[in-house]
This record gives sequence, structure tokens and C-alpha cells, in this order.
Amino acid sequence: MQTPSNDYSYQTEQATQGDISKSVSATGTLAAVDDVVVGAQLSGQITELAADFNDSVTQGQLLARIDPSTFAAKVAQASAQVEKIEADKGLQAITIQQAQVNLEKAKRDLTQARQLLLDKHISQNEVDDFVSAKQLAELALQQAHAQLSVLKANLASAIATLQQNQIDLARTEIRAPIDGFVINRTIERGQTVASSYNTPELFTLAKDLSAMEIEAHIDESDIGQIALEQRVSYTVDAYPQQTFRGIVSQIRKAPMVTSGVVSYRVIIATDNPQNRLFPGMTANLTISVDNVRDVQRVSNAAVRMGERGAAQHGSTSKSGKRSGSLLAGLKPLNLTEQQQKQLNDNLPPRPQTGSRSVNQQYRQKVSALIDEVLTDQQKKLRNDIRNGKVRMGSLLILKEGKTEALAVQLGISDQTNTSILRPDLTGLAIVNQMRSNG
Repeated sequence: MQTPSNDYSYQTEQATQGDISKSVSATGTLAAVDDVVVGAQLSGQITELAADFNDSVTQGQLLARIDPSTFAAKVAQASAQVEKIEADKGLQAITIQQAQVNLEKAKRDLTQARQLLLDKHISQNEVDDFVSAKQLAELALQQAHAQLSVLKANLASAIATLQQNQIDLARTEIRAPIDGFVINRTIERGQTVASSYNTPELFTLAKDLSAMEIEAHIDESDIGQIALEQRVSYTVDAYPQQTFRGIVSQIRKAPMVTSGVVSYRVIIATDNPQNRLFPGMTANLTISVDNVRDVQRVSNAAVRMGERGAAQHGSTSKSGKRSGSLLAGLKPLNLTEQQQKQLNDNLPPRPQTGSRSVNQQYRQKVSALIDEVLTDQQKKLRNDIRNGKVRMGSLLILKEGKTEALAVQLGISDQTNTSILRPDLTGLAIVNQMRSNG
């Protein structure tokens, strides 16, 4: 409604009852909840491709094959080496048996020689030769056992080499680690992959696309309003007329800095029952951070107009400068005319001296007067304002062609309206637009 006056024309509105939803807007990227990048641990040429985009695969299913010929040859070579060492080990066991037989014979010969020495049939030198023969037989047996130990160690090494080559041969078959879908393939048949420095990525598998997640980047000025389990609505360019739903499932504390702008990752869980959403789609998000229902509200234009009006309107009192600053400080409390008169009539004169003690006494008298004038509700509101617990503002009220500023306690705001917690605005004409008639 427009109301003219001599100097200005005013457009007014009435406070209404309704809902307000405060939200944060952002963009994000859709992704599979459980996706696995399948790579190659070997270098070689791709000789077979067994899976393609969008294929459904099961765990262990063959996806691709790297040329196995080189690795198969290494397995054959290692297997032959194992067989050779096992054969050598068998021969060495025979050698040990021979050395054991020779040692037993040397012991018998030495025993006989000592008996012949007692009978004086041979000399001591001949006996010494039999002693040396026995010692040599013992050394030969020890050497045979040592060579067997070496062969055993060589056999263990050869078996390990064979097992490693068998593992490498098995790795030429690229198999699915999970049940899922192929959402990306980066190789072609005949292509050569190299894994010298890092693992080449061949496929990307998604376990299930019926549930997805969105990674959103929230500006540092908004991240304080984001909390777990908050509801999220979003659209994608592929279906601009459809709104999808989700909830905030994770807030990551690691900052992201891009060109000096700090943001934080927020993960949003969402359902995709018809598989209409694809990984990589851009989501235009609206995160609902606060909701109130059936509250008193005015337009944001009226709140902005009230801020302008509060700067231009002041309370005129009989005590002039003496009480003007005080009434301005108490203005958010919406003093009644009787309270303003009581303050104006009883406010002591400001002392002219700059003495600290005199000024302290003056402040104490003023504080006592204010406590006497204010109601308990006004005192509580005053303390809440000082402690930052409430957010105050002003509205411009039109009465009989004149405007006056009314202090109000503000609640949450959305893109259109702001809730007014107090006072009751029923029946008041609230200015939301003002034009000069000049």
C-alpha cells in the first residue's frame, strides 16, 4: 500500500505469519559412494579386453589381460631351476652316503692297524697313515653335509623365485576386486602399460550407483552454519525441473585454498534409485541450515528500510543532549512514553569536571535510575543485547503520515523474509519503500 505525505511517498506492508527457511547455496560433484580404481602392477601390452563401459562385473571376473608370454617363460625357467636343484640335492644325498661308508671303512682300518702295531707287524708310521685317512674321511663327510645345506638354501631361493614369477604371471590377468559396474575404462587392446614409477589406472568400478554422494565446496564464511544431518535439495542440469534430496553426512576439516579463497569439503549422501544420476554431474545445492514455522515475519526490504530510517530518526527528549545518548542506547528496548518521561525528569546533570570519581558517581546514579525505570523483561533483553545473544534491528513505522523507528528483535532470514521475534507488529504499517515527492 502506498501512502503519500508532503515530502515522501511510502509503500507499506503488514507483518505476516509463515515459515522461513535459512539456507546456504553451493555447487558440488556427484560421485559413487564406493568406487575402486583398478590398475596394473606389471608392465606390458594389453592382449585382451573382457569388460567395457557400463558392464556389470562380479568379484574375480577377468577384465583385461597383459601379454603373459614373458612371464610364463620366467615361470618355466624358475621351475626348471627348482627341478635341477632338487636333482642335485638327490645326488648330494648319495655323496653323503658314500662319504659315510668311506668313514666307516677308515675307522675299521685304523682299528686293525692299531692291533697290528701291538703285534709288531706294522710300524707306527703306517698307523699314522690310517689316522690321516680317517680324518680325511670325516672331513669329506662334513663337506658333503655342508654342500647339502647350500643346495637346500639354493632350493628355497629357487622356489621363492618361482612363486614370485607365478604371482607375476597371475597378475597379467586384471580381475575385478568387487561386484559392481564399470564406470570408466582408460585402455585399449594393444596398448602398452608401464608400471615402473606408479600404477597405471585401467578401470574404475562402482559398487552400487543406487546410493551416491556429492562433494561440495563450502566457503569459509558459510561453513560455520553447516552441521551433520542437515537436509539438502539440489538440481542437476540434466533434469532441471526435478529436485533431488540428500543429507549432510560428513564435514571435512582440511582446508582447500584456491587463489587465496578458503573453502571446506562437505559430503552429502543422496539416493539414486532409478540410476538417473551419473558420476561427475554438477549439483546445484541448497543446504537448509535453519527452519522456523508459523512465525511473525516482514520482508527483507522492510528491514533494510528500517536500518536507513533508524539512522535518520532519533528520540527527542526535553533534556536534549543531556539524555540523548542515553535514550539512543536504550532505544532497542522500546521504552514507553512514561518511561522516557521518567528518565528525562530524573536524569541528573552531567558533571563538567573531568574527575574520575565524580564521573564514576554520575554513572552509578544513571545506572540506578535505569534499573528503576526498566521492567524485568527489558533488563533481560538489555543484557542479552550486550552479550550478543540477540540480534536487534529497526523497522520504520508509518503513523498518521509520519514515520518513526521501532526497535525489533530479529530472527532468521531467508532470501525474501526475516522473522521478527518481538514486539508484536499486528496492525502496524511497516515501510518497505520510500520515494521523494520533490
